[in-house]
Amino acid sequence: MTVERARQRAAALDSNTHAALTALRLEPPRELFTQIRGYLFRRSQEMKTENNAYKLLSYRPSKGLAEIELGPMIDKVLTPEHFHFDSGARLSFGLTLREVDGRSEVVSFRYHYVLPDGHSPQYLRFDLLDVPHPDPLAEPRCHLHPGIDDVRIPFSVHHPIEILDRIFFVLERAT
Repeated sequence: MTVERARQRAAALDSNTHAALTALRLEPPRELFTQIRGYLFRRSQEMKTENNAYKLLSYRPSKGLAEIELGPMIDKVLTPEHFHFDSGARLSFGLTLREVDGRSEVVSFRYHYVLPDGHSPQYLRFDLLDVPHPDPLAEPRCHLHPGIDDVRIPFSVHHPIEILDRIFFVLERAT
């Protein structure tokens, strides 16, 4: 096995990611925003920690694209703009959609889940780059950061609410 062969396999995986993104057609951006807001509202109702999903989540359409954001895109410190969990964990995310024929396709995303102090790993971040990286072996287009910034593990394309499902019903419950 050579590094070149590993790079070829990584490039093939990025090609599959592109095909999956092309095939994944979502609700129109405004409708998906409403679904995500409702999802966060329902999860908030199940918690002791207060989160105002209507205030935390923002929607910004611009030139055929729409951005759905919650909290800071680069998570460096705890803020009131994060979604806070009873465990002490926090969530911020950004999702960019492109309107296509009355539906939408995912352009990029970043879901940043920071675990409470004392937990390892310190965070998990799910990223989808808007364009492929020149070295898909080092940085797959769709990847997971397992609490180490320079480590990127390939991750498959999911519906945005499926990622939230993993955060709320897997990661948070394990915390």
